[in-house]
Amino acid sequence: MSPLSGGRSSSQYRLRRAPTASKDYKIQSAGQDPGLDPDGEGGDMSSTLHTDCQITVVEFSEERIVQQDFWNEGLREFLQKPREEWVKVRWINCNGLSWDIIQQLARHYNFHSLALEDLLARHDNNRPKCDWYSDHAFIILPLLKLLDGDPTEHSQGHHDLQKSPPFWKRILSGGRTPPHGEDPEKHTFDENTQRNRVRSLQSAYGGPNAERVAYMEAHSSLSPLDKMVHVEQVSIFLTPDGTVVSFFEISGDDIEPPILARLYSEKTLLRTSSDPSMMLQAIIDGIVDLAFPVVSAYQDTIAELELNVLTEPSVKQSQNLYIVTSELSLLKSTIAPIAAVVTSLRDHKKGLLVPKIKGAAGVEVSDMTRIYLGDVLDHVLLIVNNLEAMKRAADNMIDLIFNTIGSLQNESMKQLTTITIFFLPLTFLAGYFGMNFAEFPGVKLHSDLYFWKIGIPLVVVTLMYCLREIIGKQIVKKFQRRAIMVATKRRRDYKQE
Repeated sequence: MSPLSGGRSSSQYRLRRAPTASKDYKIQSAGQDPGLDPDGEGGDMSSTLHTDCQITVVEFSEERIVQQDFWNEGLREFLQKPREEWVKVRWINCNGLSWDIIQQLARHYNFHSLALEDLLARHDNNRPKCDWYSDHAFIILPLLKLLDGDPTEHSQGHHDLQKSPPFWKRILSGGRTPPHGEDPEKHTFDENTQRNRVRSLQSAYGGPNAERVAYMEAHSSLSPLDKMVHVEQVSIFLTPDGTVVSFFEISGDDIEPPILARLYSEKTLLRTSSDPSMMLQAIIDGIVDLAFPVVSAYQDTIAELELNVLTEPSVKQSQNLYIVTSELSLLKSTIAPIAAVVTSLRDHKKGLLVPKIKGAAGVEVSDMTRIYLGDVLDHVLLIVNNLEAMKRAADNMIDLIFNTIGSLQNESMKQLTTITIFFLPLTFLAGYFGMNFAEFPGVKLHSDLYFWKIGIPLVVVTLMYCLREIIGKQIVKKFQRRAIMVATKRRRDYKQE
């Protein structure tokens, strides 16, 4: 018992007087129940997370295919209709995240609350993964694609919400950003307002420092090409009844048309197999293929920087190379985990992971899908290897810049040293003969030629003495090189004979 606690235990006394956690980087979901209940009110999501979604529903079998397009209002009526018996696979593609659509699909297909929480979690609080539940599988993947334009053109809103005070206020506050007010929760950044829009690589994974994100976006390595990298999270559900539900933020139109073209062709494997896991593979393959133009753009940037470094190296180029290295590291950390997701799909066995729950039906990945997932895995590893090679090339160029600049400085110092050694004896003689003596017979009895008669031999002796090691090494190298050339010529002549 503490003497100051008034009869309360010491643990209660310490807890009541312990300092609370800082609110500067507060996580809103800390301490709450895990998961997100679709039957609940949804909190602020019902009002903040709402957009007009382009919903495409494709039902097909080997003999027949039907496509229907909806907006938010038409999905409820479609889900109330019974599924026809001829339908082998149903693909519901939602281009846009809206809570009313997510809620309807979650209730209809009984999506797990943890999967819904991950679907709506912040992009930097999630990782690519594949979760296996009793009656469906849930996959999260990052989507990277190349866009035209500058990142600053698409970053309005993110920096406005986290706008820093003027420069003079930061100077007066010691360089630190003062708090926005007495209640930091009033200025909490709302992630829901940042969905369904273009998100650059730096704004997605650059961290909470808005000034750094703005600087890195303004000096992006793809800015000279007028290009940028868009990042978004893609969520996919696979159910036992052959339904695939995919959620995109804004990039559904990049994945949907090529898949639809394959479905409308009666001879494609995707159509003839009528396999829901093959539909899942087609979506993942399309997401991975969108990253190849990103790699090509960075290869073009690296090649241009390499030419500049080889022809005219400068310290300014090291800053550009650092930005390239930072972006390549973000790209690699974003794409590399996709390999683990693909491997999890390939290694999944229905009988081993389905819990013994009455009425539960597990999700199966067909043997044919496993074969084609191997091709997707090869693409992922190829992209990762290219990113690693470019990052090593950027690091090597940074080393080359400083080595080249250091070598040039050493050559300049050698030249200055040689000039100094050359004029050192002449300076000594000029100072000696320039002394103001009353009687100086050496000057009176000779002309200016006398100075050079003494100066030239003295310069030669001084140079030979000071540069003896350099001259000796050059002579030895010349004889060694000559001996190597003679030996090489003899060996070639002997082979010809």
